Amino acid sequence: MDDRDRLKAWSSYAEISRKWVSVMDAKAGFIAALNLGLLALLWSGAKIQDGNCFTKVVGIAATIFIAASIISAVWVALPRESLKDIFGKGIRWHEDYRPVSFYGFVAKEYGKKDFERFKADTARLTDAQLAEEALEQHFVISHTAARKSGFVKVSGLLLMSAASLSVVAVITRVYA
Repeated sequence: MDDRDRLKAWSSYAEISRKWVSVMDAKAGFIAALNLGLLALLWSGAKIQDGNCFTKVVGIAATIFIAASIISAVWVALPRESLKDIFGKGIRWHEDYRPVSFYGFVAKEYGKKDFERFKADTARLTDAQLAEEALEQHFVISHTAARKSGFVKVSGLLLMSAASLSVVAVITRVYA
């Protein structure tokens, strides 16, 4: 496979990874919306605050799970603008590497009036360097998608727990 073929293949891998990031963001938004609906049901619809002591305790526990789920879902949507944000402390781009396809690097490295310098820097890139850039972006985006996926899973599990507790709270509210 020559450099141009590598560039095409690895660019398509990076694009697939970007789509998975969007999927995780959408799932997190959906879970957050479900949580907010469940919260409204508990406190406005079922009015668990007017229930007996057990109903209130279970409703408060469900509310805590809902809040934790929302926080986890929002964490998914927060931007990751540096390698430190994606991989943690101590990770940085090496000195001679210029990830021109990563918006966080471009915005940090090039000021508002540096377009000509940016254009010149990118014009010097060979097909082999662009292919490596695409593969590196696929690598970084894959880690981002996996991290987001983990938080979506946590958020979903917390939502399921909150929904279960909410059912108990509503039933005890109705029959109390």
